[in-house]
Amino acid sequence: MFNKKTFEIAMVLSIAGLYFFSFFQRVAVPGSIFNDIQSEMGISAPDVTRLGAIYLFIYASMQPFAGYLTDRFGGIKISLAGGLFLCAGSVLFPLSYSVWGLYMSRGLVGLGASVMYLCMVKETDHYFGGKNFATIFGFLCLLGYSGGLVATIPFRTLVEQIGWRNSSLTAAVPVCIILVFALLMKCKVSPDPSVKTKRNILKGILEVFKNRYNYPLLITIPVSFTLYFSLQAVIGAKFLQDFRGISSLQASKYTFMMMLSTVVTMSCSGYLSKLMGNKRKVFLIYSATANLLAMVTCLCGIILALPSGFFLLAFIMSATTAGLVPVNASFTRELNPPYNVAISIGVVNAVVYCLVAVASQFIGQVLGFFKDQATVTAKATIYPVSAYVTLFSILLGVAVISFMVALFSRETNGINIFGHAEE
Repeated sequence: MFNKKTFEIAMVLSIAGLYFFSFFQRVAVPGSIFNDIQSEMGISAPDVTRLGAIYLFIYASMQPFAGYLTDRFGGIKISLAGGLFLCAGSVLFPLSYSVWGLYMSRGLVGLGASVMYLCMVKETDHYFGGKNFATIFGFLCLLGYSGGLVATIPFRTLVEQIGWRNSSLTAAVPVCIILVFALLMKCKVSPDPSVKTKRNILKGILEVFKNRYNYPLLITIPVSFTLYFSLQAVIGAKFLQDFRGISSLQASKYTFMMMLSTVVTMSCSGYLSKLMGNKRKVFLIYSATANLLAMVTCLCGIILALPSGFFLLAFIMSATTAGLVPVNASFTRELNPPYNVAISIGVVNAVVYCLVAVASQFIGQVLGFFKDQATVTAKATIYPVSAYVTLFSILLGVAVISFMVALFSRETNGINIFGHAEE
């Protein structure tokens, strides 16, 4: 009744489904339920932002190893193993009533989520490689990022109705169902013959850092994504609630628009790059410029006490930079030897999420510095304007450095600078 290709499609969609929920977890906690957790648990802002930092530190540190393990054992086996951790963490999180329980469950989620992107790359290439790869992988990325959309307005609406614990537990159910489905599909598809490749992971990582052309990518891509992620999933909604006094549901509409902007940009950025003769450098410079302008816009809006709608412009500018994932992946691929591409992407991802994790915790520390000036209510801790002026001034300084570094990147025009080098 079903042919081999049907099962291959089902297997890849299963991995994409797990990636969807890994992205959902990334955006939903603590971004969409910051005040809910802080109010119920009676913990500080750094304690809440640490929930995101734990996920991100584990995600970041695992990236080179995830690339190595995926090449060594295949995307199917590693995604199923990761899915077990993702399911366990997703279920335990809403059932945890201590801070350490929340931290442990977020660690499990981060460990499981860390392998999904590279597993999706590996298996998409295996079953649908060649001329169809870019189109199919772009669709799967859109599917994954849609998890971030669901983590904003839809998830927040559910939280308003049944609370953050019940909502989080409800979101954990489909993850477990997808994992079971993926386990059933595993025996229906053929194994990837390339998974027996053995390479020295340390040698591959060192080669990435020895390549001077990687440094603009290793600085600008992480900074750009960190600035975007800080607005999307760490502080954007909280800032709007504190500064403009809007509700959690209203704030989630802004982060929803950010994610929607990211998805729209992702759907066309690769094609736009192709129309421009496979230019890559201009997109890296755009990424740095857009985030710089976004930080300037936020800072001006705070100082001039502008209405909340004004900040949507900054949020959208920053969000479009996150939609450049296909172009950034191609840029990384073209600046590294073909045999070292998987580890190269893993290293860039590691730097990205290490910086995001540091920034998430740093943001909490900055807010914590102003705790004596904060207003504590039954539902939230409201931080003063001076806290956000300080925070966005620092982020602006980082954006300026990122912009300057992007100018020194090397254009590839879609061609690998190493040609067809072999290991």
